Amino acid sequence: MMDTEKQPALFHCSLDENLEKVKKELGNSTDLVTRQVRLEAVDQLLVGILYTEGLVDKNMISSFLESLMIHARKTVIPTEAEREVEPLLLMKDFLLTMGGVEEVYDFDHLYDAILTGDTVMLVEGYTYGFIINTKQWEDRGVQEPSVQTVVRGSREAFSENLRTNTALVRRRINNRNLWLETVQVGEMTQTKVAIMYIKGVVQDSVVTEVRERLGQIKIDGILESGNIEELIQDHTFTPFPTVYNTERPDSVAAGLLEGRVAILVDGTPIVLLVPAVFVQFFQSPEDYYMRADFGILRILRLISFFVALLGPSIYVAITTFHQEMLQTNLIMSIAAQREGVPFPAAVEAMLMEFTFEILREAGVRMPRAVGSAISIVGALVLGEA
Repeated sequence: MMDTEKQPALFHCSLDENLEKVKKELGNSTDLVTRQVRLEAVDQLLVGILYTEGLVDKNMISSFLESLMIHARKTVIPTEAEREVEPLLLMKDFLLTMGGVEEVYDFDHLYDAILTGDTVMLVEGYTYGFIINTKQWEDRGVQEPSVQTVVRGSREAFSENLRTNTALVRRRINNRNLWLETVQVGEMTQTKVAIMYIKGVVQDSVVTEVRERLGQIKIDGILESGNIEELIQDHTFTPFPTVYNTERPDSVAAGLLEGRVAILVDGTPIVLLVPAVFVQFFQSPEDYYMRADFGILRILRLISFFVALLGPSIYVAITTFHQEMLQTNLIMSIAAQREGVPFPAAVEAMLMEFTFEILREAGVRMPRAVGSAISIVGALVLGEA
């Protein structure tokens, strides 16, 4: 009874019925490819091939079908008694030359396989088949980072392919203690989410916490790592980020060596690093490669942060309430410049901050064709401010 529950024979013995059911369940989708092949050398065995066009390597499937036909002619078939003991294991061992072959017994696993780039082979007269690993789809490959650029350092960035991203990290950390776990998140999308960490460097409690938080996510779809970030962080309504994100493999490798956990999401080039500390966001990727004995650049970033945070408020406080803190010539110059402004200093500072945000958002969202015009307008506005 236990074996039946583990391997339920939900397929029909009729190959045509199985193919029709798959087509019906998938809505007769035009990218679903079904093909039937008859192996004359193996007792006229009828084989059905199913895969999703665009998610598979067609050269691999052609090679698989060719080798299947060739080996079917050359293979010496055992006696009928031996075939009755293991019906299709002979085909798996001798006829299927592809790597990554496993049995499939029910339609649920069949749908998961063909919708993620695998090829399913069903055989007439048998209630189970094989899943063949043929995943291959188009991606933009490894390109130069577009956001986190550096003067000195690696020119590689993550892509939307999960396996490409994990390989980029493993190229930098060639260690057997670099462990990788993969889970599926999202009831509808079934998005693959990978957890990478270095065993012995990271605290086990951190890895356990990441596993638990990912396991608690109940949502229809995960389209980007930002969805994961929002669902696993402690505080949602906070102006400070609590999860570090990057598009650079070298930054992820450095974070793993520091004892952090990387969360990679299939379909996005942005990788998350947890846990994150406040000072980590003042660190540039090239800080690992630049010679800075006293950390002058990082100190400069901290000073700039406080200037940007406190500058407008100090300006409003001094010009409105504490004019005695400034020299007479300076306060007279400021008063002369603001003579024609009909707003108080606080409103003026708020308008300036609002204008900065508008220009930043416009520079990011506007098409490239009109980006130069936005730059010119932004320079004029900032100059006047």
